Amino acid sequence: MMIVISLYTVTDGIFIGRYVGSDALAASNIVYPAFNLVLGLAIMLASGGSALVAKTMGEGNRELASRRFSLITISGVALSSLLAFMLWLFMDPLLAFLGASPALYAECVDYIVTLLPFFPTATMMLIFNALFIADGRPIQGFLVSVISGLLNAFLDYLFMAKLGLGITGAALGTGLGETAATLIGIHYFSCRSRLIRFKAPIMEGKALVQAMYNGSSELVTELSIGITTFLFNIITFSWAGEDGVAAISVILYAEMLLTSILVGFSNGVAPIFSYQFGAQNYRELLRLMKLALLNIAGFSLISFIGSRILAEPLIHLFLPTGGSAYSITVNGFLLFSFSFLLSGFNLFTSGFFTAISDGKTSAIASFARNLAGIVIFLLLLPKLIGFSGVWLAVPAADLTAVLLSAFLLYDQRQSFQKLYQKRRLQQNKYRHLPQTADLK
Repeated sequence: MMIVISLYTVTDGIFIGRYVGSDALAASNIVYPAFNLVLGLAIMLASGGSALVAKTMGEGNRELASRRFSLITISGVALSSLLAFMLWLFMDPLLAFLGASPALYAECVDYIVTLLPFFPTATMMLIFNALFIADGRPIQGFLVSVISGLLNAFLDYLFMAKLGLGITGAALGTGLGETAATLIGIHYFSCRSRLIRFKAPIMEGKALVQAMYNGSSELVTELSIGITTFLFNIITFSWAGEDGVAAISVILYAEMLLTSILVGFSNGVAPIFSYQFGAQNYRELLRLMKLALLNIAGFSLISFIGSRILAEPLIHLFLPTGGSAYSITVNGFLLFSFSFLLSGFNLFTSGFFTAISDGKTSAIASFARNLAGIVIFLLLLPKLIGFSGVWLAVPAADLTAVLLSAFLLYDQRQSFQKLYQKRRLQQNKYRHLPQTADLK
């Protein structure tokens, strides 16, 4: 599902770069931090809400799980609508703060204004994607993503290549693709789902706050991406102008594609961890941790090798060969790609602790990698080693964060082992007690 979602996001970048130009590609990246706000909100509710709903089902209360799902969905629509209105109200100072140059300003406005009305549907789409898995139907989410992605790609081609709508066409294609996925999700959870359905919600403020708190690491991740994208834009512009901003735009699109399998795996296994945690099945949790880490190692190696082999073909999708922006992007991407060896472990760590309702530890792991680490190295390395330091900031942050992730996962594994041994002792104790019939 995440591979498909990343593909149609990348498709936007390809059509923008090919049919509108590198300046439009740079403009879409400049306003991206604003969209991280709604993405962060949606993923926070999707991850935290999915963990809460799956845990509630693991405790045996499907009725309450459905009511909580409805509450989370309605809250997401309300909050994303409010956020869209606030961004529209303060759009001019926001774009000035994000560094929209006079040459890019008009395209930035066109892109953000067109996307704002689709914020609620984007939020619902992400919530539904997480809950398809909790409902036991991940294939349903995959098929919806395929339909939405194909529609988005077709609309991008229609609006930009045929109708010449420019960057506005890219925003319309994205928004309408998300709307299609949302309508399918509404229908599914109204009458086709297995375990979770829309039911009249009960205003459980504590449960809603718990879901938001538990998903706060995902909010931290998205806000961190917004902040680091902003810093990347400012720093690359100072070194290489609009071509530098276009280069980081392409690299971030390529990163999204190559890490999508890592993100998708972490999101896919999260409800399983949540369910087993709710059922207090600590032996299964230990087994799942081992399997998950082995898979992450394999996927990370595949992503790294793929990045080295496919570097130039990937970049050529976005930019014509031979230009200044193209050469900057190729050189930068080959350095940036070392992050793919390590980022999967950090992504999994944050998602894992969200899944077992430990939002605090999840937020710490996310903050260490996505904000503190990248910002520190992004400000430090270019001063020490020049322009190459910009591209090495993310690998350096991942290397530092993976040490913290290893410690946190080891500590949690020890905790699960103790809980498992304690439960076994209790079971053995009760097994030797005389039954009620024997006492009679």
